[in-house]
Amino acid sequence: MEWLNRLKMTSVKKSIPALLLFVAAAVVILLVSKCYGVFGMLTPKTFDQLTPDHLNGVFVDDDIDFIYDYYVEETQTKNGRYVGIVGRQYIIDMDDEYYYMGLYAHQGALKDANEMMEACWDAADGELAPADLPVYHVRGLIREMTEEDLSYYREYTSDLGMDDAFLPYYLEIDYINNVPIVLSVILLLVVFLLVGLGVWRIVKALTGGFQKQVRAKLSESGDLEVEAEKAERFYESAPETSGVKMDRNYVFFQNGAESILLRPWDVAWAYQSTTQHRRNGIPTGKTYAAVLWTMDGKQYTLGMAEAAVQTLLETMSTALPGVVLGYDEELARLYKNNRNAFRQRWEEKMPELGQSQRFSGGGSL
Repeated sequence: MEWLNRLKMTSVKKSIPALLLFVAAAVVILLVSKCYGVFGMLTPKTFDQLTPDHLNGVFVDDDIDFIYDYYVEETQTKNGRYVGIVGRQYIIDMDDEYYYMGLYAHQGALKDANEMMEACWDAADGELAPADLPVYHVRGLIREMTEEDLSYYREYTSDLGMDDAFLPYYLEIDYINNVPIVLSVILLLVVFLLVGLGVWRIVKALTGGFQKQVRAKLSESGDLEVEAEKAERFYESAPETSGVKMDRNYVFFQNGAESILLRPWDVAWAYQSTTQHRRNGIPTGKTYAAVLWTMDGKQYTLGMAEAAVQTLLETMSTALPGVVLGYDEELARLYKNNRNAFRQRWEEKMPELGQSQRFSGGGSL
């Protein structure tokens, strides 16, 4: 069984690039979206818990008592025509004593924010009793104002002579770092999924999951340990052509991290696949692969250079005499509708391998 353990390590090595790719994608999503701010939702703060020195990146879930006015209004146009308001930034109290900050309402929160601001104006004018002010509940992440937003903020507050009191931060209602909370949660789940997929491949490799097909194939012939010893002798002695080992008893190759072991007569049909790549309609190159179809309907696509594909097919014509080589539409239809014809061909070629395997069914090729 030492051979199977060695194959495990091969699968681990081949799984590492996928792990790195998944982790890199997860890191990019984290850095670009900053969706890690979702974790702040686990321990939200209220305004009375905030201090001027510790605002950035704090998730707040609390009621707002008063909105004074807005200092930035974002509008949207389409084909040069005004569509409507899509965002406003307001001034609110950070505490009950001295400090103020911004409140950023995107389109979905505008209606409630405007109603609260107008109610506060009515209260300031004596048209509404302070006790009748509505309760305005908000949640979101506090972040530093952008340079542009800060310029409008300072322009609005400069005449008040209280620059130190107006802190350069705003709470984005239902947003985390300029991304809606719902989308931030989804992105964070995607990050966990990507990392999980990468780790899962490593765990699967370490536990021999990528050798499941090999063990099943060996067990078809008898005791697993006995057959594994035979397969190991084959693996050590058989020549390798374009990444494929083959002799009269076995065919072996790595399909990515997965180890594949076949009997020669399991392989029904093989041919070269050529893919033309284009960008904006302009050819940019070709990629090649050897495509192997088995008697049980499975397909294996082994990417390699064109010369390697041709070398492999030439070797297969001698080492695996029962395999049908080359592609045309008639062979594709025959493989789909009458695979027994491929089995019949192998039956005729078995003596060349010194084998006596027999298949059920008939047909001709």
